[in-house]
Amino acid sequence: MLKNRQFKGLARQYIDKYKPNLSGLNVLAPMIEQEPLLLGVLAGMAGANNIYVYDPQLNINRDSALEEYGFSLKFTGSVSPELLSGLNIILKNSQIPLQGEKMGCYAKKSSVISMFPENMEFTNPQNIDPETLQRKDISIIGLDSQDTRLAMYQRFSHIIMKKCYNLGIDIFKSKILLVGHGDFLSCALSLLKSVGAVVYTYNTNTSADQSYVLKHLKDLDLIIAMDYPLTGRQIIGSAGVISISDIVDSCPFVKVLHISGKIETGSLKFGNIKYLPENPDQQGLNLNMNELGERGIVELATLSLKIAEDFLKSGKTSLTSGESVVTYKLLNNTSSLLLGGKIQLGGSGN
Repeated sequence: MLKNRQFKGLARQYIDKYKPNLSGLNVLAPMIEQEPLLLGVLAGMAGANNIYVYDPQLNINRDSALEEYGFSLKFTGSVSPELLSGLNIILKNSQIPLQGEKMGCYAKKSSVISMFPENMEFTNPQNIDPETLQRKDISIIGLDSQDTRLAMYQRFSHIIMKKCYNLGIDIFKSKILLVGHGDFLSCALSLLKSVGAVVYTYNTNTSADQSYVLKHLKDLDLIIAMDYPLTGRQIIGSAGVISISDIVDSCPFVKVLHISGKIETGSLKFGNIKYLPENPDQQGLNLNMNELGERGIVELATLSLKIAEDFLKSGKTSLTSGESVVTYKLLNNTSSLLLGGKIQLGGSGN
């Protein structure tokens, strides 16, 4: 059962809101740190036929009846070919291993992998062998973080606030430089300014003169690298928007918060510049679902199950009118999808 009463109430709230119907479908979900059984319970509340919960520390498979909810969870410590062959939905984070030829046992037309990553990088599959998945024509989908209805960048921006405090930054009247682009940059700028920070921005999608950055480096308290979606530009480094020598000369006591984008950590260490995290992932986001809070976790988990249901029930090609709750992406294809069907990237549906 769920240990946190807040999770229990929110689970029912979001099941009622998005109305996922997993009747007749078999689901594999991982345990998560915040509430180990949450994803399995959500699948059960949505009516899944068989719910398997992956626990990497489990040596012997077992079943557990949740009388409070009226369904059972099947706990497994391995992802066998036999298990894969009977699954319709895999709710995937980094724990569940999907490597090697055994993935050939996973059904093609009646199954889908829906991403639920710890770092909330829904469109960059990790711990998955992409060549095997492509060869076996297995579908992987992920929530589209650019869909404004998800308010994903607002969620990310609130996490940035928490990370600022973890770095010892008193945001009020602090001088902060944001290096990024798009809606994510706009959301973070708005939130930080609303709590009294002095905020400057550099848009990585432009070729703006770096003299602008040099002008505002003096007396900076914090630089936030938040180039997402990734443009490929180096944020801090020898070929970056900001060079280490300029930081050392103009603001030697500045701190660097890395959310996404390319930075030279070796140069930062050499310049004795404090940065977090210590070993940043430069291919995706340095965020953690733990930092999101109960409401965000439950809503995103419910939506990850809902898009899997509609992806399967739509036949992967048709559009069901009136069910465009949020957009998602087919990650081993070049199209973007609406709940209920497929549209081309950049389009919209009703």
